[in-house]
Amino acid sequence: MTWYNTPAMFDLLSIGDTKLDVFIDLGDDAKVACSKDTHRCEIRIKYGEKIPVDSARLLPAGSAANVAIGVRRLGKRACVETVMGDDLTSALTRELLASERVDASHLHTTKNTKSSFSAILNFEGESTILAVHEPHAYTVHQKLDARWVFVGEMGEHYRDFYRKLAAKKRRDGFLLALNPGAIQLEELDASLYELIAQTDLLILNKAEAERLALVESDDIGKLLRKLQDLGAQTVIVTRGQKGAYATENGELWHAPMFPGKLAEATGAGDAFTAGVLAACLHRKDLKTALAWGAVNSASVVGYVGAHEGLLKKSELETRLSKMKTYRVKPL
Repeated sequence: MTWYNTPAMFDLLSIGDTKLDVFIDLGDDAKVACSKDTHRCEIRIKYGEKIPVDSARLLPAGSAANVAIGVRRLGKRACVETVMGDDLTSALTRELLASERVDASHLHTTKNTKSSFSAILNFEGESTILAVHEPHAYTVHQKLDARWVFVGEMGEHYRDFYRKLAAKKRRDGFLLALNPGAIQLEELDASLYELIAQTDLLILNKAEAERLALVESDDIGKLLRKLQDLGAQTVIVTRGQKGAYATENGELWHAPMFPGKLAEATGAGDAFTAGVLAACLHRKDLKTALAWGAVNSASVVGYVGAHEGLLKKSELETRLSKMKTYRVKPL
């Protein structure tokens, strides 16, 4: 990757919605049904009944906060810009970021509005997420005082922000990473493609990648190239247990899933993104960045929630050095 060498106050400015996540462990009170000829599965619970669950937890989260906390734990300075309602989410988020030493000077609370919200159903280690994104608006600051800017999920008032950020990227040349949210991938607005054309690092899971590229394909090389044709310099597609795939400068790479226990999968993608971005900030190459993402992701899924398993730099490097057989390989 190229490098933006102008001195900056932060290594990462992470922008996007912060939600209050309610984690619900369904225990044995659900079933998974899959279509015979496809990999599409549905979770089924009893209809019209009160269902006792094994546990429930409240945690502030969202891609912007998750990635910033992950990068901070890996030794870099991070700031979160998010817009929330005047409610419990705002107080909990400020408390969380203070405990993680993530800068909260760009947290905005809008009176008489609600924060975004997610109910996360945990069953057999996989997460089904029911999300509500409140329509908060974001602005592009005259000075983005960061080496990297990461843009995560946000609500429906994203179009003007995307266009202005793309224009600022063309003028100022900071490094930009993007993981669009469900609303952006549902609408596929022109502003999304405009921002992707200015993106240095685009990270998606396979379903998101297929939606964005308007193609369903198990040919991962073809899918990566179609995404790169949209203008992103480096593209990474994650595939759960199959690991992650990336393309940069005409090269294709595969990072296998790093071994680890599975408790709950929420935050795996954000932990992977944090590992990749932190590696880039430590001036590692793409091969090493993929390994950092894999190790961080494998740690997070061993815990409930998106933060508890995030690693420090020394912990990540130790785990990677001990797993002698782990290799990121060219395709």
